[in-house]
Amino acid sequence: MKRFLLFAASFVALTVPLTWLWMSGGDKLYAQTITPLAREIYELFGITGRGTLRRTRFINLIPFTTLTLLTPGISLRRRLVGLVTGWAVLVVSHIALNGYAMTRQSRGPLPPVAALGSDAMPFLIWYVIARDFVRETLHSVRGRPAASGDPEESATQERDALEVGAGD
Repeated sequence: MKRFLLFAASFVALTVPLTWLWMSGGDKLYAQTITPLAREIYELFGITGRGTLRRTRFINLIPFTTLTLLTPGISLRRRLVGLVTGWAVLVVSHIALNGYAMTRQSRGPLPPVAALGSDAMPFLIWYVIARDFVRETLHSVRGRPAASGDPEESATQERDALEVGAGD
């Protein structure tokens, strides 16, 4: 539990200044950087209309980056490959979501399903990168040891836990 609380505090401590940077012009810089690529993609698919790559939801780069940088127990190679791959997936999703909004001629907020998908995506990508840490943390919060990779051993552990609980 202590490990989880330290991780959560570190997440907040890093996310707050990064969010401030994003809100103080990082979003504008991001949009300016991505717009030329987005225009090429939209032209390729024949997407026209008005859109913006300065959507508030695109701040999802920050929690993904913070989670990936702070997660203990990830090798440097996995961390770097995960960051670069995750950023690429998020950028492509931002371009796609903006293109979708452009085809719908929607200048307001994204449709609810698209918004929820955008909000969840950084956490899903992070889970793929840090699944062992997430699994161990969830088990420690629940007060159970993490399951091993051996299904037979896991079944034996569950059976032993049930037998101990039945005697109470």
